Amino acid sequence: MAELTLWHVPLSRSMRILWLLEEIGCDYDLRLMDLADGSTRRPPDDAIHPVGRVPALRDGATTIHESGAMTEWLCETRAPHLWRAPGSPGRLGWLDWLHFGETLGQHLANLTQQHVFLRQDSQRSAILMRLEAARLSRALRLVEACVADSDWLLSEFSGVDCQVGYSVWIASRFVSYADRPALAAYRDRCAARPAFRRSLPGPGTALLYTRDFYEAPDVPG
Repeated sequence: MAELTLWHVPLSRSMRILWLLEEIGCDYDLRLMDLADGSTRRPPDDAIHPVGRVPALRDGATTIHESGAMTEWLCETRAPHLWRAPGSPGRLGWLDWLHFGETLGQHLANLTQQHVFLRQDSQRSAILMRLEAARLSRALRLVEACVADSDWLLSEFSGVDCQVGYSVWIASRFVSYADRPALAAYRDRCAARPAFRRSLPGPGTALLYTRDFYEAPDVPG
């Protein structure tokens, strides 16, 4: 039995940790979950995460519930080449990008709820969908400016590219990159990595996102 166990929903934010584990190349057990059928809130998995979400990562006897903490812990303990240790060059930038991943993730979570989890049109808010898409688009400008002059967020690929790169990849389902070539190229560099490809769902897996692009509806006048 592997020391590490990851609870994961395909294409959800837990993919960031699955991708990182594949980049590291360490052994792990994968527990596949399905948010749609409520399995994250049924025994025995309801005890893994306090609000029935993913990711959750167990390392030995300890369970971690925040993906940013997972990224930092895994890099610190198993992949120092993907980390920036305290006092090292790039440490502050590494931390900033690590936590900026959650800024992007929050907008993506709101958009995913509106477009994917709310089944009836009457439950959805056109105003909220357009507002969150605009906020996500603005937040992506910071990534766009960075990768216009660099292949990766820091001088070379690191753990924060898993944290942010996943969000950039998913965000292109809600924000058009047609006139944002640097952002599209960064997304494609991430998606071309063998470890990223290994973290994608296999054939026959139920998918969280079923469309290539989710258009925000017009706001009624």
